[in-house]
Amino acid sequence: MPCDLPGAVRFFATRGWQHSHDTLDLVTDLRRYRPPPGAYQNAAAKGITITRPDSAGFAAVLAFEAAAFPGWTRWFAETGPAGTLVARNDAGAIAGALLLHGPPAETVLAPLLGPAAGTIGCVGVAAPRQGEGIGTALVARASETLRDAGARTCHIGWTTRESFYRRAGYRPWRRYAMFTRPG
Repeated sequence: MPCDLPGAVRFFATRGWQHSHDTLDLVTDLRRYRPPPGAYQNAAAKGITITRPDSAGFAAVLAFEAAAFPGWTRWFAETGPAGTLVARNDAGAIAGALLLHGPPAETVLAPLLGPAAGTIGCVGVAAPRQGEGIGTALVARASETLRDAGARTCHIGWTTRESFYRRAGYRPWRRYAMFTRPG
């Protein structure tokens, strides 16, 4: 629930629900977006290239997601290759992927962020490759891709990785307290 609704937080807390963690949504103004310094160079130095998968190679994306982030596989399958970016190593193996959505199609956030809003989601890098700048390169490329397609604002939602996304040029927009039901 939104953290700016203290009455709702109290409602659940007084009924025994347990606060488990907080999540947040972040945004950036894509009209002025510039990748963080070294975003592409750091990943390239590790042999990484960022591309959209073609239809024939999309099965490899789904296999990567099923192995590394099984909870996201459904979203990749529904989105398809046109809304996906992948990071591949020199041998062509997938090291990371994300989803992006934006103009000309509207997102559900258009009433809040404007008609030219884009979204980035399900950003994941294989555990052995985390910390190599791959995620930053993916987010930077997705942000520029959305900007070049006409998006003015970009939203990244339901994450706990605030410092990562801040480094990539995003700022907090909304915070949520997550509760679990007792028993």
